[in-house]
This record gives sequence, structure tokens and C-alpha cells, in this order.
Amino acid sequence: MKTRKKLFAVVQPIGHRPYREHADLHFRDNTELAAQLTTYARSKWPSPQKVAVDIHAKQIIVDGTPRANFSLHEYRDHGGQTATLPGVGQ
Repeated sequence: MKTRKKLFAVVQPIGHRPYREHADLHFRDNTELAAQLTTYARSKWPSPQKVAVDIHAKQIIVDGTPRANFSLHEYRDHGGQTATLPGVGQ
């Protein structure tokens, strides 16, 4: 049985800057990953007829045309500590 991975995806439409809100993902295999990214892409491109995700090329394809690239990232673990800056809060 595969373990679930918790990552987030940064989506960047081709020729534009990345979206501020990222896609929170919690998946077991590439099929679940593609399904979750497709759901996210439908929120960004609601009107098209067909939305597909190419996991290997890391592209979101809308109506047969690549519209965005995405990258997967792990959440940072602070080791149970809050980040403190020197000289702040003293």
C-alpha cells in the first residue's frame, strides 16, 4: 500500500506570473494527483469543455492547448518551532 503525499502545486499560466493561491494536494498516485489538479484547473478555467493534466510534462492542457505549467513542492517543516527573527519580540 502506497503512502499518501502532501504537497502543493504552484500553477503558472504560460506568459503570465504564477497564481497567488496554490493547489493543496494530498494524493497516493499519479491518477489522484491528476484528478486533484484537474479540479483546481476547472476553478481557474471554468468555461472550457476539456481540461487535462500532463503529469510528466507538468502542464495543464485546456481544450487541447497547453495553458499553464505547474511545479510540485513540499511544505516546510519548522520542527515544531515558530520562526523567530533576531531582535524581534525582545
